[in-house]
Amino acid sequence: MVCIYCGGNTRVNNSRPQKRANQIWRRRECLNCDNIFTTTESADLATSLLVQKNNAQEPFQREKLLLSVYDCLRHRKDAVQAATALTATIISQLLVSIDSASIMRDQIVEVSAGTLKRFDYAAHVQYTAFHKV
Repeated sequence: MVCIYCGGNTRVNNSRPQKRANQIWRRRECLNCDNIFTTTESADLATSLLVQKNNAQEPFQREKLLLSVYDCLRHRKDAVQAATALTATIISQLLVSIDSASIMRDQIVEVSAGTLKRFDYAAHVQYTAFHKV
């Protein structure tokens, strides 16, 4: 990775896995200007995970999931923060449950509905009304 300040090469000083977010936190130091900065690394799901629906496949889109969760949480004051956190939770649960590079749309709907049901029942009802299995 290159330095965000000068573009020079960097080295990793510290690295820690973040199991809940399915990411790796890294502290980096520039070999050129000696500045220190932090990065988080995660898998690019759009290029590594396919969603199957009616014999068609499309790349997984985190934003699509986020928007569908947000639409159901609009009645809350903290809708954006809640939708962001719930989307991360849903993705973490999905990644644990899959065993290949593709996932069925129905599985995404099932995990999302279950997560919303535990968090906000009204949002769960709205989500299941629009996302039939």
